Amino acid sequence: EMSNWTEESLSEALGGVLLKRDIDGLDEDLVSYIAGSLSTQIEEGQSCEEVLADTLSQFLESLDISDDEKGCLMKDAEAAISAVESDNVANDSTAPKKLKQGIVNMSSSLNDQTDKESNEILWGSGEKVKANANAQIDAYNDKTSAKDRRKQRQELEKSRRDLAKMEQAEENVTKAGVSSMLIPTAKGKERDVLLHNVSVSLDNGTVLLDGVNLKFAYKRRYAIIGENGAGKTTLLQHLASWKFPDFPTHLRVLHVRQELSTESEETTCLQAVLEADVEVQALQQEEKRLLALLEQQDETSTGSEKASAIKDRQTWIEETKGTDDNFNRDVERLKEVYERLQLLSADTAKSRASMILSGLQFTPEMQMAPLKSLSGGWRMRVALAAALLIEPDLLMLDEPTNHLDLEAVIWLERYLQGYAHTLLIVSHDRGFLNEVCSDTIEFKNKKLNYWKGNFDMYVKQRNEKQKNEARLYEAYKTKRDHMMEFIEKFRANAKRASIVQSRIKTVEKMDAEAPEPVVIEPLWRFSIPSSAPLSRPIISINDVYFDYSPKASDGSNKSESQFLLQKVNFGVDLDSRIAILGANGQGKTTLLNIVMGLITPVKGTAIVNGGLRIGHFTQQHVDSFSLGLSAVENLLNKFEGAEEQTIRSFLGKFQIQGIDAIKPMSLLSGGQKSRVAFAALAFKKPHVLIIDEGSNHLSMDAADALVEAVKDFKGGVMVVSHDQHFVSNTCNELWVVSEGKAARFNGTFDEYKKQTADATNKRVEESVKRMAQINN
Repeated sequence: EMSNWTEESLSEALGGVLLKRDIDGLDEDLVSYIAGSLSTQIEEGQSCEEVLADTLSQFLESLDISDDEKGCLMKDAEAAISAVESDNVANDSTAPKKLKQGIVNMSSSLNDQTDKESNEILWGSGEKVKANANAQIDAYNDKTSAKDRRKQRQELEKSRRDLAKMEQAEENVTKAGVSSMLIPTAKGKERDVLLHNVSVSLDNGTVLLDGVNLKFAYKRRYAIIGENGAGKTTLLQHLASWKFPDFPTHLRVLHVRQELSTESEETTCLQAVLEADVEVQALQQEEKRLLALLEQQDETSTGSEKASAIKDRQTWIEETKGTDDNFNRDVERLKEVYERLQLLSADTAKSRASMILSGLQFTPEMQMAPLKSLSGGWRMRVALAAALLIEPDLLMLDEPTNHLDLEAVIWLERYLQGYAHTLLIVSHDRGFLNEVCSDTIEFKNKKLNYWKGNFDMYVKQRNEKQKNEARLYEAYKTKRDHMMEFIEKFRANAKRASIVQSRIKTVEKMDAEAPEPVVIEPLWRFSIPSSAPLSRPIISINDVYFDYSPKASDGSNKSESQFLLQKVNFGVDLDSRIAILGANGQGKTTLLNIVMGLITPVKGTAIVNGGLRIGHFTQQHVDSFSLGLSAVENLLNKFEGAEEQTIRSFLGKFQIQGIDAIKPMSLLSGGQKSRVAFAALAFKKPHVLIIDEGSNHLSMDAADALVEAVKDFKGGVMVVSHDQHFVSNTCNELWVVSEGKAARFNGTFDEYKKQTADATNKRVEESVKRMAQINN
């Protein structure tokens, strides 16, 4: 028996074995989780070998280590557990001991029993019998709960293995950058994509699409919508890699999702964008090779060196004739290369790349900076710029607005509205989809449903269709119920037998042609309770100056005119609904951090009511949790003094219940993690909500739930977001942070968008001119 073992002793024993080796993915939290799982099984009486085979070996299988190393770890773990087991047995005070007395004659005791005692034993009314019965019941209940625990543990193990597979698949996708576009292998003029009976499955056999038709009309802009995990991204990946039979391989197809892949981190942003078009790069390399061959065969052919534009080079080729077949064949191929380069607008690539980068908020200095100087979000912008420059026949964008500020989103909307080819967009930003898309594809129940119009039009048409279908179904039910009532009433009436039989046949025919019952999925919503009102002032920012480096490089004090924030005056009340707008890097998040007291102004005052509770929600909301702990454990750690049952009940309101509430959060889906974050926000009962890009990475349904919760919240709200739908539905006051100043915008959100678009266009023109001067 090993029932005396504690989770702590198991964790210590296993930690000494597993953590002494530096294995990626194996840490103290995981060892503690393994120890807890082992302890549960040991309490159920399983043997050491059985325990290790059932639990530890499965964890080792998910690690990226060799089979030999797994075997060594298993042996070391067995030895460590055996050593602790020996210590437990040696020190166990409850181990069997030798009898101190001699043999006891039991028969004399039995003979002395009274009739009353015999009757108690016979009828089960004695205390000893009751105790024995209760013990048996407890043993049965323990056995039942042990089965439940074993089932829960198996579910956890399955979830963990599935998560490991998903992470591996994600890692494989990440390795492929935007420059991995396949070069067309065929010739053709058809630009529409029409594929019949298409199915998509994951490696584990999960079917995502089953026998659907793919229809993408040329120059249409499609929004692809659906639940997280439905398979939208997988569909785009299959299209980008030509995995479907009969896919038109003469089309240039590109899926933008990850950061740009480059051979050198020293590559400038501008050069990385230019080099991303693998077809143009291949054609230019072939041009150099053919020119070298031709000039070797005809030393007098030097016109190409003077011809810079592709048209001039084509003219030179037309005038170049020879008698050698190889020479003429090379000339013809070079002519084809120049025709293709001209079709791809290779001559204007540099100016177009500069224009696109400028629109995505890259200054001329940033365009000439090496990629290694950029953060992940800015690298994603480089990948997006490269895709827009390549201008493929089928461009697929996966959450393109996630790393953009509102100014860049507005520019991208205008740019994509004039995109010359076919566009597929997966996005949770309904405002962006409304501005850009001409059609909507609903990914649901392994099928694709096609709708004309943008997202709002899709919602309107879908709701109208559901209403019509519900009316048809209700009419069918009413008529059927009326006929069935007649049938039941006169079934035994001989005079009406013929009428009854006629009605029965009518009902059977109706049932055969009956419309499907309409199932309208309930919308999940949550609320954020507020605390008791506070007296003013709530938040007051007075003449605040701030900069992260208030001193210049020579040690002298910076001029206040160079500070990130300069003379900011700002206030928040319990009825405020404020959106903080402005380009990235202007100080929006810095202003929020001053309000929350995370940083101190260099000059000026930030006055915050001493009783104020702030609820802070960001796009990195998951980072505030320890993913090795469960949702219940995380919230207990966040809110000292809270009762576990209270936390469990509260999480239940957010559909985090049962096994989901107690398993490590690393095993929860992205949507479930967001709901835990919503629960933590609501449990705090804040006076003021501060939301910094909070709708990023949320599914559309989750973002809608957050919008409704913020709208109904009885307290102050401050929002930084590029999500136009979120801002326009939660805020009634706009503040713009730009060039060190924070000022209220006196106009509507649409007026701000127009003003921003005009300013961006002017800045792009100036930036392109500056880049032309730098390049010359």
